[in-house]
Amino acid sequence: MVKVVLMLCTGGLSSQRFLKSVSDAAEEEGFKVQIDYGAVLYNPDSIQQYETLDYLFLYAPATEITKDALESTFLKINTIMISPQVRYIFASIKQISLDAKINCFVLEPETFAELAGKACFQIIK
Repeated sequence: MVKVVLMLCTGGLSSQRFLKSVSDAAEEEGFKVQIDYGAVLYNPDSIQQYETLDYLFLYAPATEITKDALESTFLKINTIMISPQVRYIFASIKQISLDAKINCFVLEPETFAELAGKACFQIIK
């Protein structure tokens, strides 16, 4: 079953680059992975589309995540990563993620800035 990792961010290019470094680290370890936009969580066809993957890395604007949004996904989210730019939302997202039994953490600015995908993937897996 695919493990879904959702990165909450401002939706910019830097987040996509960071997820690419995490994805590369996972692929180096032999995992089948893909990166996509968070909207696929709400597509019923996404279950079949991603079922052969080990990890699905998604990114979405932090402002779009609510308790209702997390409860209405077609794919179970396993981990939420919060980018340094939106770390101010951690407390509210942490409570939502605890209720939904989703691991949640804030990326350190250094990890994000250095595109330290290997270090981040070790936390995720």
